[in-house]
Amino acid sequence: MAEVPGPMKFCIVIVPSQDGDRLLAQMAEQGFRATRIGSTGGFLKRGSATVFSAIPAEKVPDLVALLHREFPEVIEKMPLTALPFADELEGGPAAMVDVRVGGAVLFVLDLDRVERV
Repeated sequence: MAEVPGPMKFCIVIVPSQDGDRLLAQMAEQGFRATRIGSTGGFLKRGSATVFSAIPAEKVPDLVALLHREFPEVIEKMPLTALPFADELEGGPAAMVDVRVGGAVLFVLDLDRVERV
């Protein structure tokens, strides 16, 4: 068992599936060890990559800066019928709407212990 050297945080980062490998590469360049798993869900039911990483608390701002810089949200035009609640909205079958996609979601949790076995 390895004692945690100082305050550590468990970070969970969710990005679009196609950005998962790029996120791992960017994190590795900054010295963050990480593990990726596939996931689905969310507003548009698209595939996602979920990345777990235990990092020193003082490095969380570096991770946040990386996410803002490398994984910005973008606006996509989508047919209204592609949305999960389309039947509740007004507009014809050809109606297009702006939807924010991409970006990253970050959860940061306190971490008391890390073990590599």
